[in-house]
Amino acid sequence: MSNQTAVETPVPNSEVADHRTAPILRGDENLVYPFADTPEGDQVVEVADGILWARIPLPWSLDHINVYLLDEGDSWTLIDTGSQGDRGRSAWERLEAVVLKGKPIKHVVATHMHPDHLGLAGWIAKRHSASFSITQGEYLLAQNLWMSGGKEFPEEELNYLFKAGVSRSYEEKIRSAGFGNFKRGVHELPYSYSRMEDGSIISLGKRRWRVIVGRGHSPEHACLMCLDEPLFISGDQILPQITSNVSVYAREPMANPLAHWLTSLDRMRSVDGDPLVLPSHGQVFKGLHKRLDSLIASHDRKLRKLHEWCSEPRTPVETFPAMFRRKITGFDFFMALGEAVAHLHLLESIGLLDRSFDGKVYSFTAVGETKDIDFVHACNALPGIAMRPLSDLLV
Repeated sequence: MSNQTAVETPVPNSEVADHRTAPILRGDENLVYPFADTPEGDQVVEVADGILWARIPLPWSLDHINVYLLDEGDSWTLIDTGSQGDRGRSAWERLEAVVLKGKPIKHVVATHMHPDHLGLAGWIAKRHSASFSITQGEYLLAQNLWMSGGKEFPEEELNYLFKAGVSRSYEEKIRSAGFGNFKRGVHELPYSYSRMEDGSIISLGKRRWRVIVGRGHSPEHACLMCLDEPLFISGDQILPQITSNVSVYAREPMANPLAHWLTSLDRMRSVDGDPLVLPSHGQVFKGLHKRLDSLIASHDRKLRKLHEWCSEPRTPVETFPAMFRRKITGFDFFMALGEAVAHLHLLESIGLLDRSFDGKVYSFTAVGETKDIDFVHACNALPGIAMRPLSDLLV
């Protein structure tokens, strides 16, 4: 979730898919969902010995986040928290009364910096005197966004939107909505944290876990691969029925997050076996490698369709009909715009789009052909994109 505001779409007939609302067209048919029950309220599902799956309600169109409680004997470790707000706090108070059974949460782990994942980390850490773990990139960006949240909409954010093709007629409405969405969804963060790094091993719930960093959806998203049994905590990096939003934002307007996203998914194909996947949204599932292939294939299709659509110059806003499948309203417009720009930047980075600027708005025009392009291979060849092979970590 970005630190931006809501506005009605300037292209009311366009459509958008994002990580909160719209399922990928097909892609989970071959997955296995081992648990018939889904946790609700103060009910939990034990997915492995001493690992409890709970759900915290969210005030958005995607109305829940999965969180996981790992039994440490005299305490609990918590993976992700839900967003700041009365609904989330009330849900935790019920879980404390019914599930925690008097044992405190002594360790809070956030997979990444989005409000649904660390929004209540500071509240829970203070309430239980718990330690807090997260990757450095996620912690620092979260602190930056939290401290910079305010009432006035920054000029740089406005200029980014206008250069992408947003009508200037929306300026007053955008300004009036303010710039505090991130801060509203996140309690003040713990002052200190323990850094998780790609490849490091941590002990959680009487098990050893390898940290595997994925990029694109957020800067340094931490997945956790269990070394003692086939379990994989995937956060938002791998979801069973929806795909995480991958966006370019005004703070890094020339970023190439989709290249990072695709290479991260490709890298995770090296995870051995068929672990039980514990995602942040949707059902716990099996079929990790099938889902990785499906996620990559869905972006491959979008990139080819977008390239064809740009046979004539298109602004980012004008690419929506080729990119998305449902009508855009409200905050979803910003998610759609960021994702459209991410796809444009990837195609541009591998020489398949030319960019032009008329002094007001950027446009992109297709060059070359996509017929023989392997997008993952092309992204891995870009400077600064590929990470060290996962096999180097698993030795």
